[in-house]
Amino acid sequence: MMTFRQRFAPQIKFLQDRLSPHAYLGLHLTLGMLAIILGCWWFGGIVEDLLTNDPLVKIDHDLALWFHEHGTPAITLVARILTFFGSVAFITSASIVAALAFLWRKSRDRLLVLVFTMGGGSLLNIFLKHIFHRQRPVLENPLVTLSSYGFPSGHTMGATLFYGLIALFATGWWVSRQSRVLAWSGAGVLILFVGLSRIYLGAHYLSDVMGAMAAAIVWLAVCWTAVETLRRRR
Repeated sequence: MMTFRQRFAPQIKFLQDRLSPHAYLGLHLTLGMLAIILGCWWFGGIVEDLLTNDPLVKIDHDLALWFHEHGTPAITLVARILTFFGSVAFITSASIVAALAFLWRKSRDRLLVLVFTMGGGSLLNIFLKHIFHRQRPVLENPLVTLSSYGFPSGHTMGATLFYGLIALFATGWWVSRQSRVLAWSGAGVLILFVGLSRIYLGAHYLSDVMGAMAAAIVWLAVCWTAVETLRRRR
């Protein structure tokens, strides 16, 4: 065992540094790169399915039609409330409030990652919509009517970025494991409900929602990892 450790000492040291929560290029960078790779793989798989007309496309249309046929006034009211928490108005207002709070507390790093994540994420969503030019669901008597492109879902992407970022902040603020699990669970439930509400209202297909989540995970990981690495370097 001693011979093995001596022979592969540089490699072992490299792995230890990558898994260290305190190192300059440690665990935060490892987890960030892993999230970026998995997010890109997920997004690429969805795009490939759409371009090759895989079964996912049929699932998209069947699910959109099923939600539309089984809608009720009560569910529609709930869906409209849930979708509000992913709307441009709410996410923008909440981001501005958070930015002002960070500015007042002089939390420069948190302000920086918030601006890059939400501002850059909005631009990325617009860019992707115009790259793929995917039309929204066409339904009889639709609950919502939008003229913009559908892939990826802007509401879902905004919710994933904002609530995911809040969960990351909470991970640093709260010490107990239960509190951190609660933060991530709450963020996940909100993101999921916003995505489902967009499908129910007929604004997006399932793949629009999943693509938005994947793209948001990649962008959030890029912004958080970059700012955290700069902070540790200082």
